[in-house]
Amino acid sequence: MITLGIDLSSQPDHTAACLLEWTASGAVQQECVELCDDVSLDALIGRADAVGIDAPFGWPLTFTKAISDWPHENWTSELRDSLRYRLTDQWLIDQKRGNRPLSVSTDQISLPAMRALSLLKRHGVVDRSGDGVFYEVYPAAALRAWGLPARGYKKKDAASLAVRNAILDGLRVRMPWLDVSDSMTKTSDRLDSLIASLVTRAAKQGLTQGATASQQEQAAMEGWIHVPSEIPSLPE
Repeated sequence: MITLGIDLSSQPDHTAACLLEWTASGAVQQECVELCDDVSLDALIGRADAVGIDAPFGWPLTFTKAISDWPHENWTSELRDSLRYRLTDQWLIDQKRGNRPLSVSTDQISLPAMRALSLLKRHGVVDRSGDGVFYEVYPAAALRAWGLPARGYKKKDAASLAVRNAILDGLRVRMPWLDVSDSMTKTSDRLDSLIASLVTRAAKQGLTQGATASQQEQAAMEGWIHVPSEIPSLPE
């Protein structure tokens, strides 16, 4: 199996992708690509069995309905949050899994979401909750699930590099079969794409927390963040 993790930005700058090949003896880095445009992403997707993307796959249904025909006469904190957060975001907040997710409707993460939706459209994705090939992932939540630092690694300074190195060291301890280059900590984009690829493997194995039956219909439209419940395992 080959998994592809994509740390998606709204433009090729800061968009990175990591291909991992999974065998009975280990998970080996096949390629890490930065500055990915849509053409290079599509080519990488064509080589993968499953794809994890670090970007929202949709918007809150309350928000999409409101902007098409605003029905609200009163402004409350409950209404504000229902417009800001998807079902999966609120679930993540309630579970305290990783950093509080950015709002896809009110924060700058909306631009990567637009690019993600174009990617999903090109590849015929209908169910955004995790259709067996494409999964929405959130590296910070995965890191927290694995007991690793989930903050302080995004900047270009020496302190952030030290945290990225600590994260990679922690991944290697938890997954001693993981064969990746030390250069994966050069930028947070690279590291996040690696984490996305690892979570994708876990999702394929049913080792992430997906939407429940009661959440599925909404998650299929809004997207669902797959958070690992266990370390991904190698094929038997």
